[in-house]
Amino acid sequence: MRKLWRWVVLVLVTSLTSAPSAQPAPTCSGPTISLPQVCGANLAAPTISCAVPADVQGGLRQANFNVVQRASDLFSWQNLIALHWPALAGQRGVPDPNRPLGSLGATVWETWKETSEVFREVGGRPVAPASWDTPQPLPAACGTATKLLFRDEKVNDALDAVVQPTYADGTLPGTLTDQKGRRVRYEIRMNRTAFDYVVAHDLWNGDVQIATNQVSFPAGAQIAKAAWRELDPGTNSRYQWIEACLCEPGPDGPQDCRVRTVGLVGFHLMTKTPSAPQWIWSTFEQADNVSGSSPSFHDNSCPPSVCPPNRQRAAGLPNQITRVIPIPATEPDCAKESAAVDNLVRLNAEMKRGLPLGTPLQNYELVSTQWPVPPAAGVEPQPSTVFSVLPALLGNTTLETYIQGTSSCMGCHAVAGLDRRTQWVSADFTFTLNDAYPNPNTTPTNPLPNEAPAYDQPLPAPVKAVTPWDQAHWADIERGYRIATQTYETLPKYVGSKLHCASCHLGGGRDPRSSWWVGMHEAYPTPEKLYNRINQCFERSENGSAICYTTNAPPGESCATNVAMQSVVTYMDWLDEQWRARGDKAPPPRGFPCLSSVGVTANAQRGASVYLQKCAFCHGASGEGRYESDTYYRPALWGDLSFNGAAGMAVNLEDLAAFIHANMPYGNAGALTPQEAWDVAFFIGQQPRPGKKGNTPMPSPPVVCP
Repeated sequence: MRKLWRWVVLVLVTSLTSAPSAQPAPTCSGPTISLPQVCGANLAAPTISCAVPADVQGGLRQANFNVVQRASDLFSWQNLIALHWPALAGQRGVPDPNRPLGSLGATVWETWKETSEVFREVGGRPVAPASWDTPQPLPAACGTATKLLFRDEKVNDALDAVVQPTYADGTLPGTLTDQKGRRVRYEIRMNRTAFDYVVAHDLWNGDVQIATNQVSFPAGAQIAKAAWRELDPGTNSRYQWIEACLCEPGPDGPQDCRVRTVGLVGFHLMTKTPSAPQWIWSTFEQADNVSGSSPSFHDNSCPPSVCPPNRQRAAGLPNQITRVIPIPATEPDCAKESAAVDNLVRLNAEMKRGLPLGTPLQNYELVSTQWPVPPAAGVEPQPSTVFSVLPALLGNTTLETYIQGTSSCMGCHAVAGLDRRTQWVSADFTFTLNDAYPNPNTTPTNPLPNEAPAYDQPLPAPVKAVTPWDQAHWADIERGYRIATQTYETLPKYVGSKLHCASCHLGGGRDPRSSWWVGMHEAYPTPEKLYNRINQCFERSENGSAICYTTNAPPGESCATNVAMQSVVTYMDWLDEQWRARGDKAPPPRGFPCLSSVGVTANAQRGASVYLQKCAFCHGASGEGRYESDTYYRPALWGDLSFNGAAGMAVNLEDLAAFIHANMPYGNAGALTPQEAWDVAFFIGQQPRPGKKGNTPMPSPPVVCP
């Protein structure tokens, strides 16, 4: 996918964008929509206008959070109206004041820059984006269509799919297919404020990102993600629709293009405002997605036993989608000031009644708006990635289809980092920046770019034998690596959990930041000691049993002759060989990078909040991991499928906290502050697991790092 847009440069003369300039103020305006006030608030009524609101009314500072929620929901609706105003021809992102809402053609946000126009390459080298108003180039086969849709997943990049998890199953495609077997298409666009910031700071260039220490988009920046489905003739009256060119990715650019009528089914909007450094998150859906007599993504006649809901399926098969978190339909109890409740079912109905008759937006619903709770006065400033958020979860059936129950827009995007592996730097809540070229993040466990110290580099995976010793032992090396990375599948007789050695020893023992397996013979200087340590891992971390005997072995069960044990040990020998081949003089690191607990008071309640926001979308709300299709995708952290109470991660909270801080979230290590890592570790330590009910204590004395 990262080479898909090379063709753009071949058909477009690149011109650098001019200095950032203010867009002309729109003059279009219309009637207000009369709404009842919530909890005695004095909120201005929304209007039929193409003017984008600058901020949430009250700046998120009303004492009653029910009022803040209503103000945030009005902000979302006002944005939806303004950004779906018909666009002015020839000027991207500018509304046409002479055309009414609902007019045919591209809307304001649809003329923003698609991120594929911003992050481009030729031969793997970055190419500056064309100026703002340069039209998006389309293949000749697209004819007169003005929209190009090539993404068939919300996250259409293999790396992004790892660090921005939207799947629950690693074996099946992450596509969404309607009831007629047609794939939903996606696009990601940024407004001019966001685009100008990227260009002004050269963030389209991966080489620049490697040396960048801070990213902070200005207020007014907006990024939209949209989902579209093909429409049957005569069905477009209920949709915001357009003629689009649907293409498949090819080695030299889009191919197999055809023009189809498509309707908008999902719309995400993130907006940076003066009061929300963590952005405001708004998400809308078309009303027929999963409801009504003939939903787009649900077969009403198929019972759950036959059509399991919200499961990934093989390509071409319809998905059976249900809404996991209902659109709020409860009136707020104004006495419960921290509840943040808004009756969105009622608000949506009132907004629809206030829109001009026949406007397609009458068939769309606000699912909810997520907003950051401002810190109290006098609280010490924290990084923007440390926050409280309401509502805690937010998901869209077309954009978080398979992880709706654990989806938090703000929590997931908080872990977005720049294209540098040696130091995590926040990308200010957008994953779009790691589409820049060149991108060193090939996979989370591959070697780091050259600026990383050699001792901190993961070792390569065993791909082929190089030395004569390799050739003589290659079968054992490959078997040992397979055991490390597919442990419970390879040795089910000895494993009671659903974990791999690589669940903690990332990359199969190749990563120095996650207790790699280099130097094991020095740490355990006799074969028996090493065998015993490996057996302990099977008994504790794998909640299983020893794979062989070191003493008093029954015939044929000695560790000295056991194929599995000898393969693991030989693979460790191979890792030592790779370490020596790098020529490093320093002794190899051991364990996990130290994480001090001095001055830290771990708090399980805080840890539960951090876990829900930044961990649960991978590991599940109850720490159960993700094993759909009976296949390992993300490991269980507690419960019956996880490590038992005697494992190092259960006994030593300092190891768990250090592992989390040095390696998690997967692919974005460093996104959690030390305090967050300790809090999450303490929370996980309170959870039940085989042989233990929880309640791991804080280390005493405190962990003091060198």
